[in-house]
Amino acid sequence: MTFFRSQFLVVTLILLPSMTLASKQETSAAALIEHAKQLSDIRAEGAPPFRLKLDFKIGRDDGTVMGGTYTEVWVSKTQWRKETVLGDFRRVQIASGRKLWLVDNATAPTEATDIAHVTDVGRLRPEAWGSRKDREINGVGVHCLENKVNSATWAVCFDRVIGTLYSEISPLHIGTGSGMKVCLHSDYQKFGEYMVARSYECQEDQHRKVQARVVDLTTYTSEDPTLFVQPEGAKESVNCLGSIKPPILVHRLDPTPPRSFSGTNVVTISVVVGSDGKPNDLRVISAPNRDYDEATLEAVQHWRYTPATCDGEPMEARINVETEFHHF
Repeated sequence: MTFFRSQFLVVTLILLPSMTLASKQETSAAALIEHAKQLSDIRAEGAPPFRLKLDFKIGRDDGTVMGGTYTEVWVSKTQWRKETVLGDFRRVQIASGRKLWLVDNATAPTEATDIAHVTDVGRLRPEAWGSRKDREINGVGVHCLENKVNSATWAVCFDRVIGTLYSEISPLHIGTGSGMKVCLHSDYQKFGEYMVARSYECQEDQHRKVQARVVDLTTYTSEDPTLFVQPEGAKESVNCLGSIKPPILVHRLDPTPPRSFSGTNVVTISVVVGSDGKPNDLRVISAPNRDYDEATLEAVQHWRYTPATCDGEPMEARINVETEFHHF
């Protein structure tokens, strides 16, 4: 018996015929995203402080299910606290002014890294998206913004009637093949002047399933300054309140193909680029293919970047990078 619903087994993307004038179909990415933020961005400037708690479950490749919690206290962009617990792992992030502190009691599980973004509509940026298409997902009409890189397509989709964020779609590389990651936001309920998705479900090509549920969302009224002090042993970074410029690759070492090299293989890894421009905390996030993974990790640790900056100040940034092996 599993806690995951099977609706993702019938996810389809169907291009609908045009039913409106062209001028109405050319709604910009900025307009769609801004409308969604007006509806759901509980972290917007001037929004009331809140306390949020998520319960989540993650289905792993070995068939086991891990349960965890995510708790957030948000006062403003300069004062907040986030805590993620998954099994024996615990992460605490605290912002106070321009300072950001992070402490992990162990290596962060890859599955836990996206949980903090489930309710964060404010992270969507218009400049990341291109063309708009009207589609249907699970019988729901949506406006989708797409971004294509080579043959891979990313999409973020909004309910065509309400305007709230409905789904996020991204490609997956699985061995020598490819798949699709589909995440749905649903069960929107009122919180003050905002509408917040209480349910989040995600599937990566019919495995690595995630299910999260908002179990508590209330206005935060406590005055407890101890929540926002630097934790013991925490690493300090920048609480970016302005525009972020991503890292720029300035030195690349191509990976050496393994002896078993054949066909086309793509390895995707998650990398933290430090404020010194050096990669660290490298993790494979595509399906495992040990020989290619090891070759990629060995090469990428020698890459060098101009670090990301916030208002000109160097800062750490986590990015995804791909290496592709071709055999002709």
